[in-house]
Amino acid sequence: MTIYAVGINHHTAPVEIRERFALSDDEISTALRTLHDGILKEAFILSTCNRTELYGVPHDDVETDGYVLQDFLRNLKPEIKVEDKYFFKYFTCGAASHLFNVAASIDSQVLGDVQILKQIKDAYELSLKEGASDTILNTLLHYALRVGKRVRAETSLGIGAISISYAAVQLAGRIFDNIHQKRVFLIGMGETGLLTARHFADRGVRKFIFANRTRKRAEEIAPKFEAEVVDFSVFPDALREADVVVTATSSPDILITRSMIKSCMKGRYNRPLLVLDISVPRNVDPAAGSVGNVFLNDIDALQGIVDHNISKRREELPKAGAIVTEELMRFFVWYNSLEATPTIQKIREKFERVRQNELERFRHRIDEKSFEAVELLTHRILQKILHPTMRSLRTQTHDVTSLNMTVQVLREVFDLNDEAPDTDDKHVEEPSSGEDNDQ
Repeated sequence: MTIYAVGINHHTAPVEIRERFALSDDEISTALRTLHDGILKEAFILSTCNRTELYGVPHDDVETDGYVLQDFLRNLKPEIKVEDKYFFKYFTCGAASHLFNVAASIDSQVLGDVQILKQIKDAYELSLKEGASDTILNTLLHYALRVGKRVRAETSLGIGAISISYAAVQLAGRIFDNIHQKRVFLIGMGETGLLTARHFADRGVRKFIFANRTRKRAEEIAPKFEAEVVDFSVFPDALREADVVVTATSSPDILITRSMIKSCMKGRYNRPLLVLDISVPRNVDPAAGSVGNVFLNDIDALQGIVDHNISKRREELPKAGAIVTEELMRFFVWYNSLEATPTIQKIREKFERVRQNELERFRHRIDEKSFEAVELLTHRILQKILHPTMRSLRTQTHDVTSLNMTVQVLREVFDLNDEAPDTDDKHVEEPSSGEDNDQ
């Protein structure tokens, strides 16, 4: 019952490969159906901007390996030439460990990524919808989701801004308790400006003013935020209306001077102004920070916040790693027990057949009431005889070598090797933490 994990991610492939190799939900659904009807009895695909990864358990009667699954993934995007060197391949323990590290956001390009757990959950729900995930992957994903939730709850791995744009928004939130009621003026609507706008919107801000050297760009983005657009040439007039001003342009010049800030502060009745200059080179005259009730922070100040938060997140790695290890051991206790389950069942069935046969031979010698008492007595005797053997098997699930040896000895002692074991165990043991699972 090998578990495979095959794919590409930010460790193995450059961004130009990853971004083109990302799969839509429709593409994933089609791939899952194809896999389930063919080489895999269980399948799960996770595809984000930084990874496209396939997890699977093969059919018992189908020969496959990591290279077959690699080729399957590659053929989903035949127009992209993805060389073998860009793929990773993990098996069973390595596959489970990798998924748990992904769920813990230890493996994320952005350490402590808060989005990855939801992405795993959404991908899992899609696999369930297509009927592609069953006993083994269900249990594996239950444990993976619990790893992610525990890391969030028990560590600070996902706390603190680690991007300049997000640090700018967090700083604004510290200065203004009611940031959601403030008006934000964004100058420069490139990638950084757009990302900053999204972060402010996530904090509840609904009043935006946009200015961009190319007005059309600002007008294209404005409807998403219900923002007002002003001409770049007259943006100083809009400074007076803002509570937070963010500059994120590629201009090499100072765009906001001290005199502009001093002028806009007149008539604001001591209403403070936060200016966040995240441009390189700077767009705001450093002297503007000397104007009363003006709080000016440039990219160096924000980078200091980011560096501190990254350092704090790295300090949490040992805690997160310990959670991964603990849950990995729990998962493999369950996984190894699958090896013993068919043997346990066969032993029970064999002894039960002996008991029933002997009871039938004895039935005509006693009355019905006495027969019921004998039946109950023999059932209890059988349970007491088998219980130590069953308990011994279950306590060895932490050591797969010892378990396999014990299973083989039992099958020989009880003459079970000529009987085909039923390996299709449908039991799914969910993590028993007392928490609600993500399912």
